[in-house]
Amino acid sequence: LEASRSAVASFVGADADGLVFVPNATYGVNSVLRSLEPQLRPGADILITNHTYNACRNAAAETARRIGGQLVVADIPFPIDDPQAVVEAVCAAVTPSTRVVVLDHITSATALILPVRQIIATLDPELLVLVDGAHATGMIDVDLSALGATFYTANCHKWMCAPKWAAFLWVADEFRDTIGAVAGSHGYN
Repeated sequence: LEASRSAVASFVGADADGLVFVPNATYGVNSVLRSLEPQLRPGADILITNHTYNACRNAAAETARRIGGQLVVADIPFPIDDPQAVVEAVCAAVTPSTRVVVLDHITSATALILPVRQIIATLDPELLVLVDGAHATGMIDVDLSALGATFYTANCHKWMCAPKWAAFLWVADEFRDTIGAVAGSHGYN
């Protein structure tokens, strides 16, 4: 597993110490959001887009409900003429209460490649950015060291041609002690 973890980390430009295997990207999204709940102030907003994968939308909505916050949806037009329209739509939806932004790297239903790096560079650096890269790794180059995301999760069974239930979650160094799995099992300790 360590050799595989190192190989995947190298493939996506991440440090292996921040990467763990999870059953799928949705599990990774849920793990991050559930782990963040105690850290988010009551009333914090979670920002998603109208292209967010429905299972991840549901996870974000549930976390917002649990913390007494709101789910805010950035309306990204489709089709788009310019990736800057995506950056502008996401940034325009940020509220003073926004604490977490959830972005699909490549959207499931519409296959838009979101300009995640540009969005993150434009956002306030205090915002936590969780990227669902379920459809990205292996389809496009992913370099987590350059992306600027706080969290990144992706499936390996799609374009990386790994078996089903092969996915990873990468967590930025400052959150590694606070993010845990949705469900604990043998490897939890």
